[in-house]
Amino acid sequence: MAKQITLIRHAVIGTQWNGRYIGRRDVPLSAVGVEQAQQLAQRLVTPGTPPIQRLWCSPAQRARQTAQPLCHHLAQHPAIHASIPVTFDVRLHEIDFGQWEGLTFAQIAHKDPHRVAQWAACAATFCFPSGEALSQFHQRVNGIATAIHAETCAHLAIVSHGGVLRTLMCALLCWPLEDHLKFNLERGGYATLQLEDNHAVLTGLYNS
Repeated sequence: MAKQITLIRHAVIGTQWNGRYIGRRDVPLSAVGVEQAQQLAQRLVTPGTPPIQRLWCSPAQRARQTAQPLCHHLAQHPAIHASIPVTFDVRLHEIDFGQWEGLTFAQIAHKDPHRVAQWAACAATFCFPSGEALSQFHQRVNGIATAIHAETCAHLAIVSHGGVLRTLMCALLCWPLEDHLKFNLERGGYATLQLEDNHAVLTGLYNS
């Protein structure tokens, strides 16, 4: 059975975090992000589009705040008239940047150029200092991909983070992991995929 997958990146956070790596730090949406989440919900719940039947969400505050207006709009949808199931899954957390959390790329490259080179090469042995290993991160994202294939609803939406969603798209589309840097999914943006059996097709990439 063909099913639609909508991958939603959380809305924007405070400008003080622009250009900085934010993984496990639990920052909220900015006022602009809250408004962006409202607009995003309206775009995703429009007449003529298949209604979202199930929602998976990162437990992070910025993801939950992005999902909240979407849940509200879906409850008003004429084809639903009820709250849809929401699953908060720790596997949807952003990667743990460890000691690099909150730093800019320039700061990281100056402090630890050797590790940056390993990260850029997607080295299998790379681990963020005092953070998460790439192998662990890829393993949990692959677990999400397996769960998506097992999901039986016709339209599944997932609210998560940039690193998770780009890596997940590569897993679903059978692209090399290195390809996650070849496209951009901005905060408040989303991608749509059509999934049938083990075959996925990217049908849209929408940045606000």
